[in-house]
Amino acid sequence: MSETERPGAEIWRHLVYAQRSLTSQFAGRLRREFGLTMSQFEALLALWEAPGHFLHVSQLARTLLYSSGSTTHLVDRLKSLGLVGRCSCTADARMSEIRLTERGEDVIRRATQAYVATMEEMFEAHIEPGEIDTLLRFARRLAAGQRSPEPATETT
Repeated sequence: MSETERPGAEIWRHLVYAQRSLTSQFAGRLRREFGLTMSQFEALLALWEAPGHFLHVSQLARTLLYSSGSTTHLVDRLKSLGLVGRCSCTADARMSEIRLTERGEDVIRRATQAYVATMEEMFEAHIEPGEIDTLLRFARRLAAGQRSPEPATETT
């Protein structure tokens, strides 16, 4: 048996292929329906899920696994679209806080509904009821065991 025929390697290949396929299909829907890229969606989602719907730029960068420069570029683009605002941090004026605007809240609310519908249709439909707990434990263990990679630079 070659290294690529091992069950673990086959699982990995299928996970990578499925993730790319799902992401590609959802990215197309995001672009068509909301004018957003995946990076923009992920940033808006991070802000939406944050307490008070705001994060410091450095927190957003860590959440997205992006460099500070890439995050700044992404935030500038979202700001030009009217989806976020930037202001000085009340606790430390040297830090910037990124907040969702009303328009940003509306866009991420609708985009999240599309995301959930897409995942239910294209991903969750393939999970048998008896597999949920096992897959959830596996996904959590896999995510928790990863070290932070070098920040990505693709943002638009």
